[in-house]
Amino acid sequence: MRKERITLYITQRQKRQLEARSQTENLPEAEIIRRALDAYLAWDDPTYVPDPSRPERKGHSSPA
Repeated sequence: MRKERITLYITQRQKRQLEARSQTENLPEAEIIRRALDAYLAWDDPTYVPDPSRPERKGHSSPA
């Protein structure tokens, strides 16, 4: 699946927490953001299907 580049502004707190989660789960920050976006888009749309070709999660602190 082709990926699109966007610019995203986040708070310092969000950045610190994103960095920590990235370290904990051994995943790139962009992958964590993509997964969060998938969860948001699927929240009220049962037909939404995320891209299945993403890397495996290494940690166990949050759902995939």
